[in-house]
Amino acid sequence: MSQGTWTEKFGLNRNPFQDTLDTDLFFRTRQHEEALIKVRIGIEDRHALVLLVGQSGTGKTLVSQLVLRGLDQQTHIPAFIYAYPGMGKGPLLAAILAEIGVDKQERFTHQRLNQLQDQALALHSKGKRLVILIDEAHFLKADALHLLRTLSNLETEQEKLITVLLVAEQSLARRLLRPTYDSLRGRITFSVGLEPLTCEETEQFIKFRLLKCGGPIQLLDKEAYETVHRISKGIPREINRLLYNGFIEALTSNHTALTSGILQAAGKKIGLVYGKVVSYTSVAA
Repeated sequence: MSQGTWTEKFGLNRNPFQDTLDTDLFFRTRQHEEALIKVRIGIEDRHALVLLVGQSGTGKTLVSQLVLRGLDQQTHIPAFIYAYPGMGKGPLLAAILAEIGVDKQERFTHQRLNQLQDQALALHSKGKRLVILIDEAHFLKADALHLLRTLSNLETEQEKLITVLLVAEQSLARRLLRPTYDSLRGRITFSVGLEPLTCEETEQFIKFRLLKCGGPIQLLDKEAYETVHRISKGIPREINRLLYNGFIEALTSNHTALTSGILQAAGKKIGLVYGKVVSYTSVAA
């Protein structure tokens, strides 16, 4: 069964709930708009450290990508780093240098820091600025986090040479409250948080995506919208996962719209709902 088959069945021209960073399907709530503005200001005003936190699936990566794409690419040089569990200062610094094209890296940390500073100064002399985005930053070890404090010290007499945007789950914000991170926390100019969507925002999110993909918002009734919010807890990634599986569930049971029962059945199959689900097979299509 091709994707086109099921989307056309529901009057859609493409999948509204695919798990990709599709900026065309980005639904801007007030908090997402505020996050975009604050992170952009933090970068454009040349602050050393900016923190964007939120529960997994709330849209942090998409917001950060939109910010970087909106910057002047002639004056901002982005470096994308994806942290992994237990990533220390050595691998982090090596990844940053590799991302900005330093192939022959020195052996010791202080030498690599000098290489990074030289690259940042070279960019500065050309009117450009290095912006380092570290996604999944909650995975960084303590020595890697303390390295970021050192990076925040790279500067000229007038300004910081590098902006680091940390994108992380809320656990990092809680971790930074420890006394050992007082100095690092003091270097973070903006700490921006994203929360799950409200019930009203969840309904607007779904309708926005359906309309963007050519479909009618009547594919869900009021109860179904409320069910999506209850099951997904307002987390956009889970909303997408639930709706996609809900449509496939409806298709295979020959329904032309999503009911609360169908969504509960789909939620159970993907581990979002536990316990007995009331049968929906007798519900009229």
